[in-house]
Amino acid sequence: MISICETKDHELIGGLYEEVQNLHHHLHPELFKPFNRAGITAVLRGYLTNDDCRAYVALVNGEQAGCIVLFVREKKESAFSYPVRSIYIDQISVLEKYRRSGVAKLLLQMAETLADELSIKRIELDHWSANTIAASYFRKRGYSIYREMLFKTM
Repeated sequence: MISICETKDHELIGGLYEEVQNLHHHLHPELFKPFNRAGITAVLRGYLTNDDCRAYVALVNGEQAGCIVLFVREKKESAFSYPVRSIYIDQISVLEKYRRSGVAKLLLQMAETLADELSIKRIELDHWSANTIAASYFRKRGYSIYREMLFKTM
């Protein structure tokens, strides 16, 4: 049985980031550091003091299986654009042994539930282009590309 619980436990969430952080490091070692639990949990501690940040952990039969960290964002109106409220999924991580078990689906549904509760119509996330597994999964869950970022290394 999978259960999803809100948490402010930065140590718990930090431990669930090892696989995804090391994947990012493998894909882009020039950008991402290898997993460092102390550093990651320190950043998460700061995130979770922000009232606009929410974190949820997924448990499978009581065992930690994954987590999601998201922010409620408010972009102010400008001469260029209308104001936009959104939920931004900053991090989502599912331990490899729990992939394809429904954990990620329930974590994303938690973001959708929060959006409904807050009357927010837009959920955003991003992923690295080289992470084709994540790209495919998010598209299957109804997420669409709306912006591309490019870079040039000098």
